[in-house]
Amino acid sequence: MSLDRHREIRHPRPPGIDTLRCTARSGLEAIPDPRHRAMVAGLLDSGLLDGLVAFAGAYEPPLDRAAARTRAGLLAAEFEAFGIAVPAATIRTITTMRGLMVPVAEAGLALALDRVWVFGTYLDDLCSREPAEAEAVLREALLPERAPARPTTRYLRHLFAGIAPFCDPTFLAVYRAFLHNALVGVLMEAEFTPDVSDGVDSDFVRAYNGFSQFWFVSLQFTDPCLEARTNRAFWSASLCSGVTFLNDVNDVLSSYKEAVDGADFVRSRLHRDSVREGAPYRAVARRTLDGGLTARDRILALATDDQRPHLERYTAGYVYFHLRCRRYRWNDVYPALTPIDT
Repeated sequence: MSLDRHREIRHPRPPGIDTLRCTARSGLEAIPDPRHRAMVAGLLDSGLLDGLVAFAGAYEPPLDRAAARTRAGLLAAEFEAFGIAVPAATIRTITTMRGLMVPVAEAGLALALDRVWVFGTYLDDLCSREPAEAEAVLREALLPERAPARPTTRYLRHLFAGIAPFCDPTFLAVYRAFLHNALVGVLMEAEFTPDVSDGVDSDFVRAYNGFSQFWFVSLQFTDPCLEARTNRAFWSASLCSGVTFLNDVNDVLSSYKEAVDGADFVRSRLHRDSVREGAPYRAVARRTLDGGLTARDRILALATDDQRPHLERYTAGYVYFHLRCRRYRWNDVYPALTPIDT
């Protein structure tokens, strides 16, 4: 099943939606703030997500679940040895995500990539809650005279040492830089105010936050046709669109999870744009999703015939993951979208 035509879908709902028992109202009672609840209800009622939900219900990507569980167990033991309390749910979820989007056959590389993706997600979550941790990690990571005293910084060195044998040194340096940029973005996000009176450009901060660059260029590990050293022109041309696709789709498909949290919702780019512009939340979400899928089209247009299947799988897996994993909680709204990370 393709994502290509879903932007044209409007009511009535397309085939497959009814079988998912979509009521467009399930789960809203979990959203504590009535204003946020109304915004999410408007988004669901608009039909914007219907095509994506139908896609996620029908798509059947290959995934070696047993291998993912084995690697998750190895990483859990490793985190414990480093004294880092990464939630088991995060480990299970992100190893599943990486296997969907960036599958690799070599066992050592698979574990090294899972280590990068899981810890990157954990670090994002941790530093978003505790900006002082982002400052400390940046100081220890980027000032050579500072020894890595923190478990997080020591683990970062271990993480990049683990991935180093599988990539070119220049790529490794760029990969590290993207992660560090992301922590700078976290510090800028910490200045957001709930009423959007801060004057901080949320679009700039969202694009600057290097996690999306970090996730997108991970595709270079999947096949020689995407290897960064020999395909630098493709990556230079596609990186902007890759970041836009990841950010925009994530922003829309994070909406329910963020609304349940509350604090995350008021910090989100969609909410900030809606408040700043005085525009309906559903209209901002529609514009954002359209921007993300247009970026996906550009990525595929830039790709060669050899590269395109990897990029199609990556983008399809990203949408599928958001709608079918527990982290984003869409099963609360669409009960038949059974989670894949159980």
